[in-house]
Amino acid sequence: MVTVTAEQVLKILELTDSFSLHRESVVIPLSTKDRGGAVILPDQRLQIIVPNNRPFDEWLAELRGMLSSMDLSKIRH
Repeated sequence: MVTVTAEQVLKILELTDSFSLHRESVVIPLSTKDRGGAVILPDQRLQIIVPNNRPFDEWLAELRGMLSSMDLSKIRH
């Protein structure tokens, strides 16, 4: 099992900070999944799953675009 590092978590939180999202509203599972992705959970928190099938920094650049295209207005700011 591939796990998310503390450095990767910090990079993701820096990105979500740029969207003015409260850090307690962001869920980052420590286990990775094939494709990764971002989804708004029923409790209005943002879950970000890191992929295990591609370079992290490449995916992180795409995550910004994913978040930009999502309606984050219901996530706690």
